[in-house]
Amino acid sequence: MKRLLRFPIYVLILSGLLISIKAKADIWDNPRVKIYYSENKEFKLIITPKKTSDKYYLWDYYKSNKHPQTKKILKKKEKFMRNISEQDTIIIPCTAELYKINGADSVLIWKRPLLNEVCPVYVIVANDGSSIATFDNWYSIGYGVNVFVVYDEKGNATKTYKLEEISPFPLNDYSMSISSLFWRKDVQYIDDERIEIIFETNDNKTTKRIYNLKRLEFEL
Repeated sequence: MKRLLRFPIYVLILSGLLISIKAKADIWDNPRVKIYYSENKEFKLIITPKKTSDKYYLWDYYKSNKHPQTKKILKKKEKFMRNISEQDTIIIPCTAELYKINGADSVLIWKRPLLNEVCPVYVIVANDGSSIATFDNWYSIGYGVNVFVVYDEKGNATKTYKLEEISPFPLNDYSMSISSLFWRKDVQYIDDERIEIIFETNDNKTTKRIYNLKRLEFEL
């Protein structure tokens, strides 16, 4: 009877190994300030990732009062709270600044927070500055509600998509890692009202989709 039960267990172990092999490990650098330009170099977009003080999370933990109420911890808390500054208690969200380039000068068009928790992975800028589009979230390509986001001429988010809402392929077809689904081969503005997105699967199949910024939907 015991021998009959071993086979399913081996199958489960083998399946787990195959899944872990398929999901490759990945390494993320710390996010940095990045600059993106429109193709004609007339507009510049500066993306500043979310900023959090090194002391913020410990401050938030102590503030919640969910820590053990021992004398030792309460003493550490009191000392820590005495040395905390207001800046240490603030999270500055991911921010984008769009500039119009005039020779050696740059004129600020708008400055707004983005929807990404940390920052987007990639951004493109329209040649007339009428829109920008962000792709993916730092630390998790292909996941979340902000895989593809369109912002208008004032920096307002006008449309946001999950990958399953835009993908022409099943999500399982994409190459994956522990944190990400690698779906995007290339993205670019065709003109100021259309974006071309090329999707690529794990076995190198590609499909092109055109997004219409005027209608805020994909063209058939």
